[in-house]
Amino acid sequence: MALLMVLGVLAASLVMIAHLMFFTQVFTKESFGVSRQSSLRYQAESAAETAFWLHLTDRRLFSNRAIGQTADDALRADADFPPWMLDGRPHEFEQELCTVYLASGETGTQATNLAALKTGLDASNDADLITDIDAFIDAYNDYVDTDDLRRNEGYERDDYANDGYETLPRNGRIEFRAELYWLPNWEAVLRDPLCIVPPRGFNYTFSTSRPDFYSASDAQLALYLGLDEDSREVALLREAIDAWNNDGVPVEDSLDLTLLTQAKARFNFNEATVALVAAVAQDPGREISTELRTTRVARFGATGFFADSRKECLSIWERVRE
Repeated sequence: MALLMVLGVLAASLVMIAHLMFFTQVFTKESFGVSRQSSLRYQAESAAETAFWLHLTDRRLFSNRAIGQTADDALRADADFPPWMLDGRPHEFEQELCTVYLASGETGTQATNLAALKTGLDASNDADLITDIDAFIDAYNDYVDTDDLRRNEGYERDDYANDGYETLPRNGRIEFRAELYWLPNWEAVLRDPLCIVPPRGFNYTFSTSRPDFYSASDAQLALYLGLDEDSREVALLREAIDAWNNDGVPVEDSLDLTLLTQAKARFNFNEATVALVAAVAQDPGREISTELRTTRVARFGATGFFADSRKECLSIWERVRE
């Protein structure tokens, strides 16, 4: 009997010890994960800031801001400074454990240029879509103006109230791009991602109303060039963009002159003045990663470059961590 009791106590003790060991291992792994995630966050922030300052230095050294330059270009050949441009190409840090991408922050549908939604549309074949876009523009203008007068196809306070939104419209300049999703029939009109809206207090004019070529989707390539999305021309354009992004092959070497000329007439091939800096940091085992994206003005002297009137702090328009 005594032996059975001793064995029972011993078995219970072993179960408790195993239970404690299991939770200790779980706690240790979770602590390591949190600690490593925090370290990766700082690595991503450091790499993003370093890359941004290198881009500002690049702007100081080289006035030609046409995307597609390489270290072998005539103006850069004698400089011991590789291109740090808003061209979407990867830059490696921390023995390739952290990658930073510098891209245009002006891509997407701009709230102040909704008329561009009709680019490439045909009045006979796309009549319904053009009508929807015109109505959407009227609703946007009613949303941002300061009166309660309804435009032809507009949307005013009583219309929003009938939909259950008593506090709309804003009757002022929008502060967040997602506000466009409050407007009626946006699903039929907004086909591309939305461009960032300058923060409150900044009256910023984007450098161009044309979409960026190197970040254009297949749908945008087809729309702005009047092509079918499944056409051979769109496939060639996509291959040229991928060849640049992945291997640094200039599009002039990938496209024939006719297609390149058409693309340059419809798309922007110059660097934007708003930068999207994306940094991805990973641990050596590639099991934990963190991503940081910041959007900020990238040209000295531009409105919105500084966050304060004393010009001591650089502005950050948007900051997202995942």
